[in-house]
Amino acid sequence: MSLGQNKVTDNTHEMSFHELFSQATQVTIPLFQREYVWTEKQLKRMIEEIDIIQNGEDTNRFLGAVIAVRRSANPAEPQPYEIVDGQQRLSTLYLFVLAAAAVAAKNNYNDYAKAIINTNLIIDWWSGTNTKLVPSFADRGQFCNAFQQLINSGDLSDWLGTKAKLPAKSGSDSGKYINQFNRIKQFLQKRYNEYGIDHLKEIVGIAQTKLTFVFILLKDPATATTVFEGLNDSGVPIGIGDLVRNEVFSKIGNDSAKAEAIHRDLWLPFRNKLGDYFDKYFFPYALIQDSNLNSSDLFRGLRKIWGDVSNPEEIIKKLEDYSDSYLALCIGKYPASFSKPVSLALDKLVFSRCPTSVFPFMMKLLNEYTLGNVTEKDTIDCIKIIESFMVRRAIAGLEPTGLLGIFRSAWNACNGKPDATSLTQVINNRNTVEWPDDTRIRTSILSRNIYSSHLRQYLLKEYDLSLGSDDPKNEFWIEHIMPQKLNTEWSQIISDKDHQELLHTWGNLIPLTKEMNQSVSQSLFEVKSKEFETHSVFASARKLSSEYKKWDKEEILKRSSIIAEWAINRWSK
Repeated sequence: MSLGQNKVTDNTHEMSFHELFSQATQVTIPLFQREYVWTEKQLKRMIEEIDIIQNGEDTNRFLGAVIAVRRSANPAEPQPYEIVDGQQRLSTLYLFVLAAAAVAAKNNYNDYAKAIINTNLIIDWWSGTNTKLVPSFADRGQFCNAFQQLINSGDLSDWLGTKAKLPAKSGSDSGKYINQFNRIKQFLQKRYNEYGIDHLKEIVGIAQTKLTFVFILLKDPATATTVFEGLNDSGVPIGIGDLVRNEVFSKIGNDSAKAEAIHRDLWLPFRNKLGDYFDKYFFPYALIQDSNLNSSDLFRGLRKIWGDVSNPEEIIKKLEDYSDSYLALCIGKYPASFSKPVSLALDKLVFSRCPTSVFPFMMKLLNEYTLGNVTEKDTIDCIKIIESFMVRRAIAGLEPTGLLGIFRSAWNACNGKPDATSLTQVINNRNTVEWPDDTRIRTSILSRNIYSSHLRQYLLKEYDLSLGSDDPKNEFWIEHIMPQKLNTEWSQIISDKDHQELLHTWGNLIPLTKEMNQSVSQSLFEVKSKEFETHSVFASARKLSSEYKKWDKEEILKRSSIIAEWAINRWSK
């Protein structure tokens, strides 16, 4: 049967292991890609596919898509293909053929062993590392151990010992990679013992030619994430950080010692510093450099930013430029260079959970403040303007649509010299993005569901602090003064219609500790207010008893009106 007949799809890029690995190509796994993780479970599934074909139940089986990037090389060198997705499948097939050669040589079938070694396992004419698969750093120690087992098999050592040029060892000598190789070797030796060499050749031939995949060669590694997500909804996603790392380390070539040193001393500290926020860092970072970028062009934009820079150390240091400002916005972790007033202003913005759409402007602002190019006063004024703008929109229930359009270019629109006047003008000039006026804020606080707002904790906390409370260290519970479910007594005070309309409005909400919230529950206002006055740590709860003698529609609206006037001044426009 021809190789063409072994295809499952009409895709011209569907190929087998043999078709890919019989070329003068070198399949490389990015240096710091995750290690080999397949276990006996996945191997059994692959062996079942082989047996289905061997038993005549099917002629071939499809393994899905393999995604790769063609890396540049001199014409006299093997063509390197860097695997973006498909590492586990290709590595397992390579180990399968490697183990087959070892079993054949051990049982004195040296010609067969040499044939598959020359065809699928090494590039015999290449003077550098010449294995047709080069694993990531984490697996190279185990890969070399597996290949050494082949070299030591039968009579191959004199021939293959000088012919094979293995990658430098790195990573552990033991683990899933070598375990899988030994597992495959045991399986093939058992099959040979039971059925002989012809059966061994048959099942190896099936692995080589009848387990096929579509080989997708990307023109641009920037498209890797999109292609991967389209093909592998349940797979481990390829993050932008993975693409950046692979691109940076592709500039090192085969200098493993240099790569490991840079990875240890520069890349890992940068990666660990950003933690869970790592992948999301790159978009606002890139927008600072090029405000016209879209997320779909992010990787392409990053490559353009570092341009012709071939020094990976320089690229990593450049990437880290805005990491302190980014973490300040994400988690409120401030460098020592931030003054106390700036840190306090940022606390408000961070606790209000400002959307990431403001990050490009804010990261640039904080960096320039640190460098001494923006004054403390202008920095604080800009932070407060953004806080006011965002909080007013949240109170009014406006979606964050269009905000990125403002803040991706706000720095340039302020001519690189932001202050209260220029930033306010930039926001006001975007007519399609509303900055709610005082009337809209009054109406919203009187009628809108504030309880469901993502800012509810922040809003109640700020109002409580304005009344003299200490800053609560932990998140509090939110009490509905008029309870969420009306009992008989409450039903005589509030109609169902008023209950539905006013239940979640700001005037009916106060902060409480969890314990007090649960203890007062559906108690009448007279009981609740006395308990609040005596035991609550929150000023807004304590003041209810002295300011209100009952709790009905009129009082809820009265309190909402008071809060509205305070909010208009607190987040002035």
